[in-house]
Amino acid sequence: MYKRSEGFFPGHQDLKIFFQTWEKPNSKASIIIMHGQGEHSESYHRVIDFFKDDEWSFYAMDLRGHGRSDGKRGYAEHFNDYSRDYEIFLKHLFAAKIKTGPVVLLAHSLGAMIQLKFLSESYSPTTHPLITAQVCSNPLLDFGVPVPRIKDAGAELLSKFFPQVTMWNELTNKMLTRDQDVIREFESDVLRHDVISSRVYLGMKENRTFLFDRVGRVILPTLFQIAEQDPVVSSSASKDYFERLPSSRKRILVYGDGARHEIYNDIIRDQVYQDLKKYLDGIKSGG
Repeated sequence: MYKRSEGFFPGHQDLKIFFQTWEKPNSKASIIIMHGQGEHSESYHRVIDFFKDDEWSFYAMDLRGHGRSDGKRGYAEHFNDYSRDYEIFLKHLFAAKIKTGPVVLLAHSLGAMIQLKFLSESYSPTTHPLITAQVCSNPLLDFGVPVPRIKDAGAELLSKFFPQVTMWNELTNKMLTRDQDVIREFESDVLRHDVISSRVYLGMKENRTFLFDRVGRVILPTLFQIAEQDPVVSSSASKDYFERLPSSRKRILVYGDGARHEIYNDIIRDQVYQDLKKYLDGIKSGG
């Protein structure tokens, strides 16, 4: 079983960032989770519970403006603040918690955009020797939800004059999962939110171009798990990005039959977990 702990660390500009850990005694294998827009680290309790009899320890943080971290909900002064917090979190883990590998980075949606940004501009095998592979669940590489024209046109204006104004992100829980019990859980979860600021939105637009321009720098072994027709992010953009990854050790799994955006919380999650376990077992064994 896990030994769970939680705490805070000073993120970029000393903002208080929440993190939690689920550690196994004598574990030598670790997974670092990065959640998506509007959710938080506790949203992955089903994934973590699935691996309770395995050898992996888990570590996760809440993005600024999310979960139990400080900051206005859905707001960041600059998109890169997310990346800076993430890199500070990794430094904290490798200094205080994780001393052996393999270490796998696992991220969903916006979290995957942040993870891929880190891998394309800051990662190297020399500076991060314990990081062995990555997993991306429906990465945000383009939008699947049409953004209303008035919101898109007004984003620059809001960013300049009213940067802390947040708006509904156009997402519904039915776009995230088909599991009614999970939907009820989401509806009662006071730590989830459905708003986004103009600067975060514009940062997403900017970084989708940045990531495609630098895809050749992402050299880690990679697993993509994506919905065939994701209602939130672009499945075709995920496939396109995956094809451009230079690593020969890459795999993409596409889930059809109406799979929703949060495949780790959808009705198909048992299959998704089994596929994830198979991949992680291969990483752990050196395959």
